[in-house]
Amino acid sequence: MSSLRGTWVQLRPITAEDLPELLPWNQDEEINSLADGDYPAEMAAAQEWLTQILSDRYRKYFVIVLNDEVIGDIELDHIAWRSGDAEMRIRIGRKDLWNQGLGTDAVETMLNYAFKRLNLTRIYLRVYAHNKRAIRCYTKSGFVGEGRLNSRYGKILLMRITRSEYLDKENPQTTAV
Repeated sequence: MSSLRGTWVQLRPITAEDLPELLPWNQDEEINSLADGDYPAEMAAAQEWLTQILSDRYRKYFVIVLNDEVIGDIELDHIAWRSGDAEMRIRIGRKDLWNQGLGTDAVETMLNYAFKRLNLTRIYLRVYAHNKRAIRCYTKSGFVGEGRLNSRYGKILLMRITRSEYLDKENPQTTAV
């Protein structure tokens, strides 16, 4: 897997050297209240987790890099190669970089990879209803609502984008009136 370049950020495959950057985010209550994922909190567990990720053919995991610094992570998980579906997760762990469009850049870079290089047909995600920042990011990137769930942590919105919706957004057709 090679690195992917967005407008501002780069997505590169995760390595063991990235774990010390990620671990503090795994223990941050504010980040965990917004991100849906089961992230390890200790180094030994993180190394085992990384080994599992790197050997999983149904998962593509990247760190988000800005100016040679890891600022977050993004993944495609539960990739169903036959049906072309995958679940996307993202988090920007650097709070000082929230609200700057970097998450949107990472999401759009991942969608380009998913639809054009992996030939997937549908990307879906779950987002807590109280995470307005993430919902704005996903909507801006072309995701639409698909449903709602209730969990012990709050309401969860289900969102998705298909390859045809993504390609239409990327190359809008103009019609003469």
